[in-house]
Amino acid sequence: MTAVSPASRVDLTIFVTCFNEANLIVGTLDTLRAVLRPFACTYEVLIYDDASTDNSVAVIGEYLAKHELDANFVLIANPTNRGIGVNYFRAAERGKGEYFYIVHGDNATPPEALTKVIALMGQAEMVVPYFRTRLFAKRFNCDHRPFSRRLLSVLFAGLIRLLSGHELRYFNGWVLHKRANVLANRVEAYGLGFQAELLCKILADPNVEYLEIRQHNLDQSGTTTAFRPKNVVSVLGSLGRILLGRISNL
Repeated sequence: MTAVSPASRVDLTIFVTCFNEANLIVGTLDTLRAVLRPFACTYEVLIYDDASTDNSVAVIGEYLAKHELDANFVLIANPTNRGIGVNYFRAAERGKGEYFYIVHGDNATPPEALTKVIALMGQAEMVVPYFRTRLFAKRFNCDHRPFSRRLLSVLFAGLIRLLSGHELRYFNGWVLHKRANVLANRVEAYGLGFQAELLCKILADPNVEYLEIRQHNLDQSGTTTAFRPKNVVSVLGSLGRILLGRISNL
């Protein structure tokens, strides 16, 4: 991919999340640079540190300086924690790309998974990964998270399908969007339900074109922030708005 001047329009804006990822963010940025290198289009990378309490900001700053990445990598350090949903839409507002893509700072997404999604840029308004999650039939399972996290994922996706009437296989992950669609369908969620709510809001337009692409989820961490009180409140709000959105479209 090609770096561009800050004032230029670009093909792709990438939003990188960061909260206390000092030990992982360098690997994420290394992976991202390697993935982007073969693609012949312009890009920018917006790294949002959400008031980390470790030295993530210093680590990122040193990395950008060392590799002279100031032309198209930008670090935004929040003074207070705002939540991934808030940062997502602020990055979309700040960005200049035709397409908008999220990459998590924990370096859990395999490079080949990122590559497969970016390679489909321009072929649809949304590219939505899914993992063909199986709880017991592991022969066909592409989701390698622990059982508890796979179960939570299956239940969440099923609930979203029930509330929304949309039949996506997965409502989260590293989705590639037309940035204009993100801006036109901004949602209030600050927690982990923001992507599901955004997808449902965009899919309310039956003319939106999207692709679903099967991926492997290699994240084997057993931890999740899903049950933190602040996130639970946000997700419940998203679920309520998804249902109300379906009712209003009847």
